[in-house]
Amino acid sequence: MVRTVGDIVSEYSLRSCVRCGICDSVCPSGRNGGIYPESVLFSMLTADPSSDMPELRSAVWKCLMCHRCTMACPEGLDVTGAIRAMRYDSVSSGEPPKRFKMASDTLTECGRTFPVNDKVRQKREELGLNDIKEDAAAINELRIIMSRTGFLHE
Repeated sequence: MVRTVGDIVSEYSLRSCVRCGICDSVCPSGRNGGIYPESVLFSMLTADPSSDMPELRSAVWKCLMCHRCTMACPEGLDVTGAIRAMRYDSVSSGEPPKRFKMASDTLTECGRTFPVNDKVRQKREELGLNDIKEDAAAINELRIIMSRTGFLHE
């Protein structure tokens, strides 16, 4: 179920934000062209509570999920949790960024987030690493776990 912005604001008590900017000052994403936590919170607080804010759901993927904003918040807000909720809803509504969808599909297919191709095999050989073996039973167990936890939609 995709939550509205109002649901997330309530769930994470975001109305307690005092707009001090401390979260922004510790955020590596904002310093490097990503997003600023305070801007995300402000957007959520000023949006129509019934909105699902698709533009914000795409922006939250620029967050590094380092939790620095949450650790620094003087009000004890779980800023990272609110951003994670937006990400979760983005995935639930079928709108994750393409790179995450590709990694998810590869994980489901072969049990890893990257495919093993000739280039990977060659590099592993150069580094003196063993070849990666497929384990069909382990991949099947992973698919069961993914299905039961809602990660894999069949």
